Amino acid sequence: MPLVTMGPMLKRAQKERYGIAAFNMIDYNSVRSIVDGATALNAPIIVQVSTKTIRHWGFKPIASWVRQLAEDTAVPVALHLDHCSDLNIIKGCIDAGWTSVMFDGSSLPFAENVKKSKEAYDIATAAGVGLEAEIGAIGGVEDDKFVAEDKSILADFDECVAFCKEMPKLAVFAPAIGTAHGFYAGEPKIAYELLERITSVIDIPIALHGGTGLTEEQFHRCIGSGCAKVNISTMHKHRFVEGFLEVRKQKPKEAEPLPFIKGQYDAMLGDVRDMIRIFGSEGRAPHAAGQA
Repeated sequence: MPLVTMGPMLKRAQKERYGIAAFNMIDYNSVRSIVDGATALNAPIIVQVSTKTIRHWGFKPIASWVRQLAEDTAVPVALHLDHCSDLNIIKGCIDAGWTSVMFDGSSLPFAENVKKSKEAYDIATAAGVGLEAEIGAIGGVEDDKFVAEDKSILADFDECVAFCKEMPKLAVFAPAIGTAHGFYAGEPKIAYELLERITSVIDIPIALHGGTGLTEEQFHRCIGSGCAKVNISTMHKHRFVEGFLEVRKQKPKEAEPLPFIKGQYDAMLGDVRDMIRIFGSEGRAPHAAGQA
């Protein structure tokens, strides 16, 4: 089917308390594993792209890869721009066919974050594209952005309420609740009470960033509290590398590239299937693209 915007699918996931996996793609092989994994389990899926990946491959090739794979499957596929603070890149993605984008102004003072996020919101809304926006400082490494663990800041509840009042039709809202990008050095300290307080008054699906390394129990509790979009990036990247290295380990004299590409694909595909099952979105494709 054609690419879909993620807003309606996330509203349904929020209402029915399951999570939709949002995987950060790397290349065509990676996108193929993401879409094929969702197709095999009849699940809605979000393909995310970092600004670094866009700079490497370009807007048009990425949009073409994802669009072609989406058109060849019956499950809803959204193409999403991950953390981005550059409005020109956001506009470039929209022009190239992205169906949702994220403006990340979390490093800015609150008033400036509202102002810049509202600019992105107006641009995206006018184009019929969903917007994700963020409050608080999510720790770890994401693209070119690094936030030390001791510098991470939980979202302020009152600011979350004021922020979302300015943009009531956000496709998804990303408040910092204690998760972190990358691998966790210790036990994640998730602010469940803050999450539950936010979702009790804000009727916008929540994005759970920093999904790599969380336990099934942690995923289920966050999803049960309103996290409809669950981001997986670091794990997928490691499967990409590990799949290649495993083929090299098993076949040290192999000189044909295709077995390595298949090894990467198989490793990533298994990861995609596992996460879809954990998040509860298996079999949810038939109605996911409709209005909740």
